[in-house]
Amino acid sequence: MKKLICSLWAGTRHSPYGLAGIFLGMLVTLLVTFCLLTQASPALATRNADGDGQISGQLLDGTNANAPLPGQSVTLQMAQGNNSQDLTTVTTDAQGTFSFSNLSTDKTISYAIFASYQGAQYLSDVITLNNNPTQQVNLTVYQATQSTDKLAIVNATILFQEPDIPRKMVTVSEAFSFKNLDTHTYVGTLDVANQGKPNALLFSLPAGAQNINLQKGFTGYHVVQVDRGFATNAALLPGSNEFAFTFDMPYNSSTYDFNYETFLPTVSLSFFVPPDIHANSHVLASQGIVNTGDNERPYNLLKATVLPSQKNVDLHLEGLLTQLPSDSATSFNPVLIWLIVAGVIVLATLGIVWFVVSSRRPSKSKKDRGKNPPVNRSPKKGVAATNKVNKSGTSTTGEREQALLDALLKLDQEYEAGKLSKEFYEEQRRKTKARLRSILSEKEGSVR
Repeated sequence: MKKLICSLWAGTRHSPYGLAGIFLGMLVTLLVTFCLLTQASPALATRNADGDGQISGQLLDGTNANAPLPGQSVTLQMAQGNNSQDLTTVTTDAQGTFSFSNLSTDKTISYAIFASYQGAQYLSDVITLNNNPTQQVNLTVYQATQSTDKLAIVNATILFQEPDIPRKMVTVSEAFSFKNLDTHTYVGTLDVANQGKPNALLFSLPAGAQNINLQKGFTGYHVVQVDRGFATNAALLPGSNEFAFTFDMPYNSSTYDFNYETFLPTVSLSFFVPPDIHANSHVLASQGIVNTGDNERPYNLLKATVLPSQKNVDLHLEGLLTQLPSDSATSFNPVLIWLIVAGVIVLATLGIVWFVVSSRRPSKSKKDRGKNPPVNRSPKKGVAATNKVNKSGTSTTGEREQALLDALLKLDQEYEAGKLSKEFYEEQRRKTKARLRSILSEKEGSVR
């Protein structure tokens, strides 16, 4: 390296370009140094990865009384921070044994044993070597089957988030807890069967679903679109298995019909809907308001139990807003403002005219006022007159008061029965109560 730098300096010293040549030589030197360090970095990383840690164990067949499985590939995976990678792969010997040596015992590094067997993936628990550098870890796998006779969904949960009104979109989260009662791992195939759907795990989706985000349970497996949903060749190991995904559901009006289909017998099916959205179903029963989710927000719970496979479940949603309240106000605000301004100007003009006219009108003398004494009206007679129906058929104050009370009662009954949206109910109730207050004020004035 020293000779290289000297030769570059000598070449630039006699160069007609002077300082420019010197700068070019220094740049070349830095590039060469960087290349040498880059080539040396893998060896440095390898040396740093060396240690006295060791992980060994056996690959066992859980379907056949934990018999050792020879001749199978086993991979050691390493994770550090947010990065993970496959370090090395070995083949089990005649006793199903595998071993990984010279492993780092740094406390920031963790390991896991991975094996793919008959289409299913198996992963051990996380292993750390900082406290115990030598560990024995066995990995159990199972024989595969395509039979669904011993599969069931213990719990299926579908949660609707608050609507994204500008996008006219609702994010839906679905989570499933499967139970495999067999000693074999269910491994489906994505080949289409005679019925038009593959023999694999099926998940239904509403029409037009977008931005499907596969989360728990799908890593390392394939997914294909099918009619009314998607299928995956993800495996179900003996025991419990968890799956989860989300998607966006677009809507164009205040109502939406959500359809769901069970593809396996389901013990419990739960729908969580925001309380400001009215929901009803022929299959699901309302359980009232509950708090759930990461933020323990209130949701209306609708639930059904013990459903067979291929059961269609309907959910009618009402009250989805298609535009923000501020947007709807903005559309008529200019006209409304001008109408208010015009009304204020007219009222002000009338008030000024009345004030001028009344101030110029000569007041009556005491003698004139005595010529036309006021008529003595009985208060009781006046009240009786207001409670009668006039010749034109107009209803009395009492009848109008009773009609408005009946209207308020009917509004409350229809809202409690779920026939009215919350927004419509509150608006009609406010208007009816305002009319009722007006009539009561009129009635009190007539009594005086």
